[in-house]
Amino acid sequence: MAKAIRLLRARDLPMLPVAEGPHVIGMVDEAGLVAAVAGGADARGAAREMRVGQAMRPIRLTALAEQPLEEVAGLLREGQGEAVVVLGYGGRYLGLLLPRDALAALAGEPIVPPVAGLATPLGVYLTTGALRAGAGNLGLVATGAALMVLNLLAGGGLYGLAWSLDRLLGQAAEGPAPAVTGEAAMTVALVLSAVHMLIFLVLLRLSPLAGVHAAEHMVVHAIEEGEDLSLEKVRAMPRVHPRCGTNLIALLILLVIAKQFLTSVSGASQEAQVMALFVLALIVLLTWRRLGAGLQRWVTTRRPSDRQLMQGMRVGERLLSQIRERPAARASVWVRVWNAGLLQVVAGFFLVTVIADYGWPPLVSLWHLLAK
Repeated sequence: MAKAIRLLRARDLPMLPVAEGPHVIGMVDEAGLVAAVAGGADARGAAREMRVGQAMRPIRLTALAEQPLEEVAGLLREGQGEAVVVLGYGGRYLGLLLPRDALAALAGEPIVPPVAGLATPLGVYLTTGALRAGAGNLGLVATGAALMVLNLLAGGGLYGLAWSLDRLLGQAAEGPAPAVTGEAAMTVALVLSAVHMLIFLVLLRLSPLAGVHAAEHMVVHAIEEGEDLSLEKVRAMPRVHPRCGTNLIALLILLVIAKQFLTSVSGASQEAQVMALFVLALIVLLTWRRLGAGLQRWVTTRRPSDRQLMQGMRVGERLLSQIRERPAARASVWVRVWNAGLLQVVAGFFLVTVIADYGWPPLVSLWHLLAK
């Protein structure tokens, strides 16, 4: 019975089917468990020792998978909201139909699968893997292009900063600067990379993409919480989302820092290296999501404008409309990968890289190739 209690909480179900082979022989619910477990003096011991069969009751409501939903709604009314056991060929158990799911289907509100999204220069992009709405492939390519442009601007800012420091230090010092080699060169490279990343993140925060990114998160939150996609409701949603790709960037940053630290202690004893590895692994596991949330809050998102929110809400409504029309939509792995949008973003990266390296002629050739 302890397992049944745990499953009721974990699955958020009003009752559990009790099976014998492929067939359901009864049901167990919270009321039956309370009556069986709490009736004695040692309730804790009873929950661990008693079997589910001692609290099982007969099934009251059953339906076949082919039955019209309106008939099943009549069963729900007669059973005063109890879940219906759905059976297939030969009485094989298929699942439970909960009243809330039946009501949602009758009201035209299907179960919404997990929604992912991206921020693009053309607005919010949302997808369930099989369905998608918002900025199309051009917008996704533009995202990669915009991020690469910001990266190039950050590199230019770093170059300008280094040039200014060189001029300043060159005027203050006499003679040529000494060559930097060995560990000092590695330290300088690490500092320059950190400054480059910092400039990039500042530019990203100041760009319109940060506002669109926040609008995407807030619309997804509203969809997942079943709220209406109204400006008032969406505006109240949080900007931080636990499934954001920024969390992976945070994990990557921590791994790079950990790698540099392990390199610095490579000359220590084996016991010290093992202890350092254990401590670093623990720190990464405990902090990467918090760092990701912090990066979302302070760097990759900022308070969106009402215009950005309304564009995201329109995209959310279009996606929900597709889900209502195709509630059982499925897609192959390749389609889901394509709809994720990462391939198009990478294409935008390479497109700007080609332009930066070779100028306009390759861009014209690539454009004609894509057109074909």
